[in-house]
Amino acid sequence: MKVKLFTHTDLDGIGCSIIAKLAFPDIGIEYCDYDNVNEKIAGYISSLEYDKYELTFITDISVNEEVAKMIDCVYGNRNEFVLLDHHKTALWLNNHRWACVSEYLDEENNTLHSGTALLYFNILDYYIPEHHTKHVLLLNAYDFVETVRRYDTWEWKTKYDDILPKQVNDLMYILGRDSFIDNVTTQLIMLREYRLTQQDLNLLKNNQEKIDKYIEKKNQTLIVKNVLGYQAGVVFAEQYHSELGNTLAELRPEVDFIMIINPSQSVSYRTVKDVDLSVIAKMYGGGGHPKSAGSPMIKSAQDKIIQVVIDENMINYNR
Repeated sequence: MKVKLFTHTDLDGIGCSIIAKLAFPDIGIEYCDYDNVNEKIAGYISSLEYDKYELTFITDISVNEEVAKMIDCVYGNRNEFVLLDHHKTALWLNNHRWACVSEYLDEENNTLHSGTALLYFNILDYYIPEHHTKHVLLLNAYDFVETVRRYDTWEWKTKYDDILPKQVNDLMYILGRDSFIDNVTTQLIMLREYRLTQQDLNLLKNNQEKIDKYIEKKNQTLIVKNVLGYQAGVVFAEQYHSELGNTLAELRPEVDFIMIINPSQSVSYRTVKDVDLSVIAKMYGGGGHPKSAGSPMIKSAQDKIIQVVIDENMINYNR
């Protein structure tokens, strides 16, 4: 089966690509963010590229109404689309036959889902039968899937006091996406499990010192602004968004949430208070969870930031 995967760029999205590579040898993978997912999938459909694949997955990220209608038009037995997401702001997509959006892995126990877990169980249920050799390989990947889920839902800290998911996320950024994927995939195939090596642990120790210094520096530059009636702590940052946002939210109890602006890419939102960030992010064209969300940095906003920097710096220099 020839498969195409569109997935998010964070650990959960990359976890989806690892599981998909284990299950489908003939796969093409494209990584998307909030600012380009609709453009990429619309182009995939309008160029008829989708006709080269029997199955197209969209994981850990959602599409807008316009692209959803495009998928409706081409969805069929030979051109199968499956969207798997777990963000509250994408629940409306469940009105489409090809979409499965689920917030909870176990709602009774308040256990949150992840994109990687959704794809993992979907593949085992519908695409890899029990007698297939790939079935055992995927079963051996369960612990990795759960590690990714715990990190993405932040349950590693709030529920389990389990440092491993954070370490795996940090290691992904240290190694880079491609090397991390190769590392995990090789271990799952050869060793039938994924574990951190002593070399990994040494890298993580050095990296944590950098993270701590980075957070301390960003805390000193935080600016409080009114955003949609809330007090938001705003910082500019390009790295460690999850840990930075959650740590600053704990360090700065006077703000309702943290707003992390990466001018070249996106805006991230984090909170430890009773604020639904998915609603706030949706107002800015994004989405996510109540405690963790994101929105795109559109080009017009980038242009304005550049122009303000140019104009204000010149004015201050000439004073």
